Amino acid sequence: METKKLFTLSNDVTKENIEEVMQQVITLELATIPTYLSTYYSINRAQDQDKLYAKIHTQLSQFSELTKAEIDELAQELKLDVLVYSNKSAALIMSVVIEEMLHLALACNVKQAVCPAPPDLMGIGKVLSFPTQLDGHIPEFQIDAAKLSLKQLTTFLQIESPEKFEDPYAEKLLQNTIKYHTIGGLYKMIIKFLEEDFPGPYLNKPQLLPPDNLSPPRPYYSQNSMNTVHYDREHNPQFANNDASGGLVGVHDTPSAVDALERIVDQGEGRSKDKPQHILEWGANKMPIPMEVVDGKVEFWKGDYDEYEKELAHFAKFLEVYSFGVHYQKKFRNIRGLDDFFSYFVYDTDANPTVADYKASSNAALVLCSELGNAVFAYILLMIETCYHKDESTQYDLFMYGIHKSMIWLLSGVGNQINQYTYTKGNQAYKGALTFEPFLFEKSFLRPKEQIMNLVNKLATADPTNWGWATNSENENYFPSLPDVGLDYSIVTDMPKVPNTPYRHSH
Repeated sequence: METKKLFTLSNDVTKENIEEVMQQVITLELATIPTYLSTYYSINRAQDQDKLYAKIHTQLSQFSELTKAEIDELAQELKLDVLVYSNKSAALIMSVVIEEMLHLALACNVKQAVCPAPPDLMGIGKVLSFPTQLDGHIPEFQIDAAKLSLKQLTTFLQIESPEKFEDPYAEKLLQNTIKYHTIGGLYKMIIKFLEEDFPGPYLNKPQLLPPDNLSPPRPYYSQNSMNTVHYDREHNPQFANNDASGGLVGVHDTPSAVDALERIVDQGEGRSKDKPQHILEWGANKMPIPMEVVDGKVEFWKGDYDEYEKELAHFAKFLEVYSFGVHYQKKFRNIRGLDDFFSYFVYDTDANPTVADYKASSNAALVLCSELGNAVFAYILLMIETCYHKDESTQYDLFMYGIHKSMIWLLSGVGNQINQYTYTKGNQAYKGALTFEPFLFEKSFLRPKEQIMNLVNKLATADPTNWGWATNSENENYFPSLPDVGLDYSIVTDMPKVPNTPYRHSH
């Protein structure tokens, strides 16, 4: 793999390099979000159930020796397999995305408290592109922005692995590369430095703080959203994250800094210590060994959960998705006439697509949709970064009417719509997907929000059928209501167009 390093790593965490190391940690947390989102948006969570049933029924009828009643029953069973798995896998992936956003904020809080320079998210966004890798990981492995598959889930397991592992393709991937530290070791090094070698002071600067004992509360972080809900086979709603799974930590001394960093590791890898825990193990086929599925269930161990044993760690969530994926793929493969299991609900997107690919296809709407997605993601980073320069009340509006709106409604709207476009690359037709390439607002003299609105207007003109609504005055609560944030962290005072809040701003 040809690597593109985001950092030059050191062997130790010291007073001299703590700022760079904390920026590296922020980069590691941020780098996972686009790849998880790419996979999430590749999943069709809202397909026509009747059409799905009819397709499976027709395929079974062509080759099966079963009776009509047996085919009816089997088609219903297989339809539920697809619907339940696709929605649960999507919900679990989005639940990890939400917690990765939390981890990003926790890492930013630590840097804000221990380093003179504030978190630099925009700088990361200018260089992060796919394929990429996690700088500091041994072994190094390629990370793609790609659709849901067993291969992509394998990458997720590598990212969140609680133990060191050897990559079965190491000889192929590690040509002409240098060795790196493990991520878990990096966190331990930071904690050790803070506990033993950092005398302070802990700086009193703006952070994203928890709502505890505050009036009015600041609900910056919510463990669940409508995108983390899934339904079981009896159509009972389930939430992917536990409400008591942990949230933001204000960093003001060594114990709180350690708490923030340990929370990141705890939610990602699990809390094993002396508890049994599933780990990444490779089979003879050079793929992860799945958990055994018995009567439609897998068995988790105590170490697979967080510290309070209330929520599965990210590794365990992905191992569950992977294990059921292996199970259902084998089940469908053993029934004559059926397609590959994932093809029933995963859009056929290319790995690591680029705007250049879309331009080559001469699909103007696809190009604009991709650029809009990149601009919205870059704007999210700008708004988060701005929170570390502003007072509490301004943070509230930015988060509630900017970042939450952008993640849940705007970016998801683009991510779920772009797959309606098709393009051709190398004689192969693909569905469109977000590219998560850098979007450089500084190339224009216009403020970032105005650049986003220009893209919205152009897209509505290029594809009025699917995007005309975005410029309709009845929908001003979408893109037009975003806070107007400048690259200098200035905020236009008459924005956003939202109901009044009890806060007074100091812009």
